[in-house]
Amino acid sequence: MSNHGTNAFLEAVRVALGSLRASVLRSFLTLLGIILATTTLIAVMSLIHGMDVYIAEKVSDMGADGFRVVRMAFIGDWDAKKYLELLRKNPELRKEEYEFIREKAMLVKEIAIQVSRNGPVIFEGDRVDQVDIQGGTPNLAAVENTQIESGRYISEIDNQRRLMVAFLGHDFKDRWFPNVEAVGKSVLIDGVPYQVIGVAKAKGSIFGQTQDSFVTMPAETYFKHYGARKGISYSVVAADHNT
Repeated sequence: MSNHGTNAFLEAVRVALGSLRASVLRSFLTLLGIILATTTLIAVMSLIHGMDVYIAEKVSDMGADGFRVVRMAFIGDWDAKKYLELLRKNPELRKEEYEFIREKAMLVKEIAIQVSRNGPVIFEGDRVDQVDIQGGTPNLAAVENTQIESGRYISEIDNQRRLMVAFLGHDFKDRWFPNVEAVGKSVLIDGVPYQVIGVAKAKGSIFGQTQDSFVTMPAETYFKHYGARKGISYSVVAADHNT
C-alpha cells in the first residue's frame, strides 16, 4: 500500500508539472493573481488598522473610550431640511443636565462641559480672527488629553469665581511669546482682557487644519459673558468595563 501511495503521488506530481510546462503563461498569471490579491488584502487591512489608530490618537483627543454629546451632528452632505428638523426635535443641552449626568451616570469615568464660538483675540495690537474661543470645566484638559507646556490649566476656583483667565493654544505661544513667558500676560478676547495662566503643548494639525488656535476660559466665565443657552456639549470618557 505504501509503494502504491508513493507511486500515485509521484504520478500526480508528474501530471502537475506537465500541465505547468504546457501552460506556462496561464500558470504564471494565475500565481500572479493570487499574489496580488493576497498583497492587496494585507494592504487594505493594514490601512484600516492605521486609520483606526490615527483617529483614536489624533482626530479624537479623548482616545478610543471618549465621545461627545452634542445637540446635533452631521455626517455626509449638508441637508437643510434635516437641519431644520433637528433644530425642532433636539433641545439645547443644559448645565443642569450635565450636573445630573455627572452625579448619576454609572458607566462614565469623566464628563466635562465644553462650549465654544469663534471670535478675535488680540495681543498688543496684533489681531487674530476666527479663533476657537472655548469655555470648559476644570476637568476638560484631562478628558481631552490636553497637555500643559507652561503654567497651569483652569482650576475649580477659577470656574466658581468666574475669573478672567485664559489658557492658550500653542499657536499663540509661537506667534506672540516665542522667547518670553506667556503666563501673566494679558490678551483681549472679544475685546475683553484676560490674564494668561497657561499654554498647551502643540497638538499639530489634522488634514491641514491646525489644532492649536484656541483659547479656553472657565465655563462659568464663558456663561457670564455669552450666556448658557446655546452651544453646550459634553465631552465624556467611558468607564473601563473591567472596573
